[in-house]
Amino acid sequence: MRKIYRTGLLLALLLFLPMSSGAQKPIEVSSEVLQALQHFGEKQDAGAANGFFALLFQEQFTDEKIQFPALSPQNTLKAHVWYWAAEYYYAAGRYQETEHYALQALPLLKKGNDETTLADCLNVLAINSVRQGRYPEAIGYARQVYDLDMESGDEERISMSLNTLAGLYISARQPQEAEKYVVKGLEMARRSGLEHRQAIVEGMAAEMYHALGRDTLATDYAEAAYKKEVHLGRPHKAMIRLSQKAAALLGLKRYGEAEKALTTAIDYFREHGGQQQSLAISLNQRGKARLALALNADGTGATKSQLTEQAKADFREAAELLAEMGDRYGEMHARQGLYECLYQTEPDSARLEMDRFLLLRDSLYDMASAESLARYNAEFGNDFLQEEITAERSARQRIVTGIVVGVVLLCMAIVVLLRYMRRYRRKQQQRMRQLMELIETNREKTAPEASAEQNGQQEQPQQEERQELSAANAEFLSNTNAVIHQLMPDGQVDTARVASELCLSTSQFRRRISAVTGLTAANYILMIRMDEAKQLLDQYPKYTMSEIAQRCGFADSAHFTHAFKRIFSITPSEYTKA
Repeated sequence: MRKIYRTGLLLALLLFLPMSSGAQKPIEVSSEVLQALQHFGEKQDAGAANGFFALLFQEQFTDEKIQFPALSPQNTLKAHVWYWAAEYYYAAGRYQETEHYALQALPLLKKGNDETTLADCLNVLAINSVRQGRYPEAIGYARQVYDLDMESGDEERISMSLNTLAGLYISARQPQEAEKYVVKGLEMARRSGLEHRQAIVEGMAAEMYHALGRDTLATDYAEAAYKKEVHLGRPHKAMIRLSQKAAALLGLKRYGEAEKALTTAIDYFREHGGQQQSLAISLNQRGKARLALALNADGTGATKSQLTEQAKADFREAAELLAEMGDRYGEMHARQGLYECLYQTEPDSARLEMDRFLLLRDSLYDMASAESLARYNAEFGNDFLQEEITAERSARQRIVTGIVVGVVLLCMAIVVLLRYMRRYRRKQQQRMRQLMELIETNREKTAPEASAEQNGQQEQPQQEERQELSAANAEFLSNTNAVIHQLMPDGQVDTARVASELCLSTSQFRRRISAVTGLTAANYILMIRMDEAKQLLDQYPKYTMSEIAQRCGFADSAHFTHAFKRIFSITPSEYTKA
């Protein structure tokens, strides 16, 4: 199913943001989908909902055809249709409609027990707010996602949320607020031992400390990230890290080192092609470095003149590339650089560049708010992070502030982390299987132990105490399993409801489940539901996936398939054929 992966927003977070350096053309909104959406608004039944999802599948917007049983609750239908309508409009670049439908879905999802879709909906709203330059709102939604991920206990999701929040705070020109999330992200990355994750977070740390004016620390983090990217065999990402280092070196007025690093990156982008955005940004940055070297050169000899000419060439090439791509913000700064190179030696040409600069600036004021433009001017030094974050943007949305610093970095984290999620899930599956075997073993031993006690067999006090504890745990799990099976047909199998049925507070239930099983409450409940699903698939091969999903407490077959594959590493269909 086409989902929004949080990268981190996360995680782009929503329809997955591609990692190309060029722009992606928005999808066209088809009249058939609009009619199906309108029809559902009138009928609000499963038939109308399934018709809408059939069209999304037909247009290859979803990877699987989503279907709901005929008797699905109306609120469940509305929550998912409105949510997917928001995704559809977001992919089309129609942000007002995106917000309209996402806000309709949000309260309905909060009433349900599908935290994954709730988090995805919040991510849609977060990224949609970023696209409109409304950073406080974006941060508010992202923090809600972070709270949900912390509740889940899933380190993968938590890591995505941390990167999202850090990036958004940097984008909103609040790097001091980003620091706590970056520090926590660094701690988790080091604990994971995964080089790719450490490189991503260290790159974010470099951007954050550069924004804070702590460029020595920013240089160290960028250098560390660069070395890891080289070791991982990811040259394009290594060049991005090298450019992050160059930005910090410019802040330290180490212009020669910055110019050398940027030349290495530019040579790579020229050689490999398809990196026009990265090349243009690098040229702008190197132009700044060379102009600074010229201004600081001794005397007015050939060296100063040569550096000025080199800076002029960099700015001119950057301006041409950015104009071709429709990047008015970047072109404006390239024109400003050209003016600074020309105003002493070629005043007529300098005035021409200033006229172009003013024309671009005025057009941007017409197309965006003065506040957004001012924010972009302040953020220009962090262009490389912006290039990573805004790879998905369309040509028509080039005017959104050039400071969307965190979003695509999160997406990059997700792309890499997904390659390691299978290993993590296999470990979870092994723990769950061991737990199921332990429960069955405890049940089988209960009767023989009772008989032995009646025959007068004596145990050591410590052994008796451990058997009583084991029996109590077995009884607790048995009662928990019975409650979960009881609640499954109603689709209300959430942690709070199970705890309530067991006469425990939610926190008490979570602590006890974790102490007995080593799993979070949510994962344990899911394990029991998936065990029931496997038994139903074994015993009733003629049942449809929708019927199995409903019996196990899922609103639709798509979410059931996703959960089943998470636990058993194969889809239900693959399981039945095995």
